[in-house]
Amino acid sequence: MSEKNPGEACALQLTHFGAAGWRITDGKTVLLVDPYFSRVRYAGKTFGDPDAPVSPGDTRPIFRPQDVLSSDTELVDRHIDRADYIVISHSHFNHCMDMPHIARKTGALVIGTYSTTNIARANGVEEQQLITVKGGEDYQFDEISIRVMNSLHSPLAAKRYFEWGEVPRDVDRPLRMIDYCEGGTMAYDIRWGGHRIVVFGSMNYIERELLDIEATIALVPAARPRLHVRDYTDRLLRRLGLPKLVIATHWDVQTAPYGASQEEALAQAQTFVQEVNATSPDSQVIVPLHFDTVHVDASGHAWKVEHGQA
Repeated sequence: MSEKNPGEACALQLTHFGAAGWRITDGKTVLLVDPYFSRVRYAGKTFGDPDAPVSPGDTRPIFRPQDVLSSDTELVDRHIDRADYIVISHSHFNHCMDMPHIARKTGALVIGTYSTTNIARANGVEEQQLITVKGGEDYQFDEISIRVMNSLHSPLAAKRYFEWGEVPRDVDRPLRMIDYCEGGTMAYDIRWGGHRIVVFGSMNYIERELLDIEATIALVPAARPRLHVRDYTDRLLRRLGLPKLVIATHWDVQTAPYGASQEEALAQAQTFVQEVNATSPDSQVIVPLHFDTVHVDASGHAWKVEHGQA
């Protein structure tokens, strides 16, 4: 753990894994957000779409709701060597399925809903690594504090909202795609070295949960389902106090493997950039590619985006 004073200004590096996944670090402490690398190619109505988008040349197997999922641990291990904290927004597979392997490997503390920690337990994560949250908790750790906020999942097809309850404590292994139910959605307000980082894992929120935050950095999901939420970007940014730095997350087609074209998704994400500029013209706004690292100085200004490789 870092011995840095929690209020001392520091530089941060934020690396985007695709989907809603991130590594945030000050060079000493590492926090992961929804770390997902396996990028399962799926089909079926699990997420409101009859078929998974097809990437040219993608010959990987197609998974359906009743199929068992397993993490691409080799790929995960190429990118994750350590972590101190893992915060999970909700327990869908594209947020949660790679978390148990990472937690076992690193010994990181896992913060998430009852469903999230049940998935971790079922996959061999030690009890002392788990903090189950309901929303409203505000924890002080050695070098950061984390406030947990109740949130909402994105509206899906035809603006319907899909909820399959919770992952039970005694969930059977191995887990199928359908076993990774949403289990409630959380957002996180992270105070770290003079920064206030607000993290969302889905394209929705509960406005009354976002009182008096004055975020300096906001990770805002930016894919098309945000358009099903009234004045999504404008209301959110105003409630967060018009953050200095707005970074798009969860903008990509996550059924496509790393290296596949994201041209259409990137074009759509540019409409989010326009929305941010219209509401908060003084904010920096960044749409990071996979494994890009955003370098943020002590004042909250992004001074470099370093391009990474899968």
